[in-house]
Amino acid sequence: MEQNTLNTDKRIKFLLYKIKNNNATKEERNEYLYLLLKGGYINQTEFNKHKKELNGGESKIGETLVGIGLAVLVGTLIVKLFEKE
Repeated sequence: MEQNTLNTDKRIKFLLYKIKNNNATKEERNEYLYLLLKGGYINQTEFNKHKKELNGGESKIGETLVGIGLAVLVGTLIVKLFEKE
């Protein structure tokens, strides 16, 4: 289970990097949202909202996804800090 979480976190970071650099495909953006939902980083309501924005082609979706991703990464780092203590 721990390995799957690490792989998922690495994939989220990779996809976030691609989104941030405007190199992500629509499928990769969809995968990113799905992984955030699956990992419990966002809830179903947030997923539906961002998925709708993504499929609607709104120009600010990249900024939104990057913002979510940064919040997820900071949260993950905080959790890992407290787990080590």
